[in-house]
Amino acid sequence: MLLLAELHPKTKREKLTRLISEISNFDGYDIPHSALGLPAVLPMAVAETIRGQQPDKTIIVNQRLYDVNELFVASLALTAKYTDFWIAFTRGDRPRFGRAVEFLASEDAVKIAKAYAENVRVGMMVSMRKSLEELRQRLSFPADFFLVLNFRDEASLRDRAAKLIPYLLVETERNRETLKSLNQPGLKESELDDQLSSLESQGFLGVIISTLGDDDALRRTAKRI
Repeated sequence: MLLLAELHPKTKREKLTRLISEISNFDGYDIPHSALGLPAVLPMAVAETIRGQQPDKTIIVNQRLYDVNELFVASLALTAKYTDFWIAFTRGDRPRFGRAVEFLASEDAVKIAKAYAENVRVGMMVSMRKSLEELRQRLSFPADFFLVLNFRDEASLRDRAAKLIPYLLVETERNRETLKSLNQPGLKESELDDQLSSLESQGFLGVIISTLGDDDALRRTAKRI
């Protein structure tokens, strides 16, 4: 099972390279794209920085679909093949700067990416706030993997575990209020080991450990895995 860290882009390369070296025990990284619809360093730039330091890591680049068209998706797929990273398509939050393109669904983006770049790993988001019927319908789409939001250890989905990578939101003193504002399930640092053991025994493809920007908590977790 892949143990991935959610790595928020930094505006200074030195801070990013230092953090990457300090959490290198992770198998790889998931890089958000302009969280909350705000401008941020592009995930592709962060991915290339990681590649320079840790060439063998699994890297998932998130791509918002509010902001792009088919040409960009096709070019991104070719870039992913060139640089060897995975793509996770997400609708994302509405942009707080500029206008939304609002043109493509995740299913369309996956089809385009696969058509233009053979063997690139392409995935989508799925939320467990949906009904079981809606979840199963989305998981039947031929994406390579699914990043799972609002994760619950749902027995009825275990037959799909080999394609699932849930986000595990770890609650800390620093991020507690942020976690509350998201209205998503979280777990305490002391509960993480048991949760990881359980998911690995069920055959999940991986997990993304998110500390919601609390880098010290990521460092602590890296030392334990």
